Amino acid sequence: MTGPTNFREAEALLDNGCDYGCPHAGCRHEMAYLTRAIVHAIQANTAATIDIAGGGMKPADRHEWMKAIDPDYAAEQAAEVTR
Repeated sequence: MTGPTNFREAEALLDNGCDYGCPHAGCRHEMAYLTRAIVHAIQANTAATIDIAGGGMKPADRHEWMKAIDPDYAAEQAAEVTR
């Protein structure tokens, strides 16, 4: 997985939460989702740090990060592709 992919996965896990229908917050399923989200976020952060420390990001890498972290940028890029 790339850094942006890990970032998107972490966001998706946080947005969806527990889908087992548990009647209370903090169930073991929700804790497992949170743990997975944290791991993906750490991996995304590590990838970004490596990209920057390696002499800067290439334009294609920066483009992928911008699509992952900025919904407006992602929407603009999707509109560009459909034109």
